[in-house]
Amino acid sequence: MESTSIFNNDSYMPHGVCYLWQPEILWTTAISDVVIALAYFSITAAMIVFVKRRKDLPYPWFFILAGSIIFVACGLSHLVSAIVIWKPIYGISAVVKAITAVASLTTGIVIWFVLPFFLKLPSPSMLEKKNEALQTSIKTLHFAQDQLVESRKMASLGGLVTGVAHEINTPVGTAVTAVTHLMDFTDNLKFSLLTTAMSDTTMNKFLKEVTICTNMVSKNLNRASDIIMSFKQVAVDQSDKHIRVYNAKRYIDGVLMNLRPMVGQTPYEITMSCDDHIEINGDPGDITQILTNLVVNSLQHGLDGKEEGLITIEITQQDQTILIHYQDNGRGMNKKHLERIYEPFFTTKRGSGNSGLGMHIVYNLVTQSLNGSIDCVSEVDHGVQFSIKFGANSSK
Repeated sequence: MESTSIFNNDSYMPHGVCYLWQPEILWTTAISDVVIALAYFSITAAMIVFVKRRKDLPYPWFFILAGSIIFVACGLSHLVSAIVIWKPIYGISAVVKAITAVASLTTGIVIWFVLPFFLKLPSPSMLEKKNEALQTSIKTLHFAQDQLVESRKMASLGGLVTGVAHEINTPVGTAVTAVTHLMDFTDNLKFSLLTTAMSDTTMNKFLKEVTICTNMVSKNLNRASDIIMSFKQVAVDQSDKHIRVYNAKRYIDGVLMNLRPMVGQTPYEITMSCDDHIEINGDPGDITQILTNLVVNSLQHGLDGKEEGLITIEITQQDQTILIHYQDNGRGMNKKHLERIYEPFFTTKRGSGNSGLGMHIVYNLVTQSLNGSIDCVSEVDHGVQFSIKFGANSSK
């Protein structure tokens, strides 16, 4: 009985008979089909690699489906067509075409469902426009941030002015009191001379008071002069870039002197240790800003509300590297706050008027102006420690 299978090709002739077995037609057709099949196989392989590497593609299955259409409909069909010239495998060719028809129809239907989503994907020109808009927004944000930083610097400078004015008031007031007392004694001495009632006792008492008052005036005026000179240097360094070589201990003593009125109103104290011979070539205003913000941060966050507290600052030098170790014994920070400490505008006291820029300024000054690094270690109820490293020649 004759087989009815579509894969039985005994009664069929190869397709080459249609071309009258002319070599130029056969080989041109066969080679073309094979080359086309290999090209479509390559396209399918490239699409599979593309889908695997691009994890962000929407609907990756659609690309696989389209690749299978290319592989079966285009690649495999052309390969079978080349074989059929010599081998009449028309049954296999029919199956391949049936599979191609089903896959093509499925793709033709599905594509209309996924087309709206692909149309929403931004084109390169759209991405470029969005990128330009984003760059403009970033520039605007940086400008606003710079303005806020400058405002913070001026506010800090204003705070120093207020503190120095308060600090100067004590020695100047003492000097004025001493001079007034000395003027009264002088008037009494004049009266004694005019009435010829001056005695050795009166003269000795006057000389004693003169000595006490002049020493008091000299001491307090020198104290006021030191405060003014320190503030003048710090204010100039803080408001303008000024690269110079300065002694670390003397300069930081001046910075802490200007912070003394702020600290003096609290039950806390600051200690500082620094080698007398450490010299830094750079902008001293950077150190002023860094230490001022660290101290203010400790007073407002770490030590606020505690009955007593201590801030320690230690400056050392290793070869050409300056190390600043800053520590307070305040309430410290949890891990969540520690991770965000340098973020601009991050603060745990937003309602108290804090801008959240203090530690961001410190980070930028250390990493950019000083080309250094800063590390922070803290635990709740165990205070905070900052380790700052930068080159002794930070002007580079």
